[in-house]
Amino acid sequence: MEADREWMYEGRIVNGMFSNKWGDKVDEFVTFALRHPECVNGGTAIRCPCTLVKCQNKKFLNVETVKVHLYKNGFVPDYYVWIYHGEKEVHQRCSRSVRVSVSETDQMVSDNMNHTTYHRMVCDAAGPEFNPDEEPNAEARNFYDMIRACDTPNPGGPLTNRQPM
Repeated sequence: MEADREWMYEGRIVNGMFSNKWGDKVDEFVTFALRHPECVNGGTAIRCPCTLVKCQNKKFLNVETVKVHLYKNGFVPDYYVWIYHGEKEVHQRCSRSVRVSVSETDQMVSDNMNHTTYHRMVCDAAGPEFNPDEEPNAEARNFYDMIRACDTPNPGGPLTNRQPM
């Protein structure tokens, strides 16, 4: 759990009242989201990260409505990296990740961050104990070969099979 984001799930209501500190943090969240125009719709609408089924980072609402939803319903569980509000999670290795602003990712150049969506999917599925430097067994080696094949252009077009099944 991200230590600096624990506030999202703790301290919303203190002694039966909404916490001023929590409200200030919600304001900071909204300000952060509005600083990322690629995540804003119509100039004033952001995705609502509340727990309502119709919202959950799917629905764009005006900022004031988002605040009301967050006060009433709280944040969707495990939303520690604000990917729908301008943050991008960049995996340096499978065992750890770094949060950066979307605008910062264009400036970052590193071989360790050159992972495709498929790499991240495998790392997420394998969990934090996964060590990509460990020599894989034969079955895993075949799987990695398929993953690598996804990274190379298919000269026969998208419908051509690479390997016979």
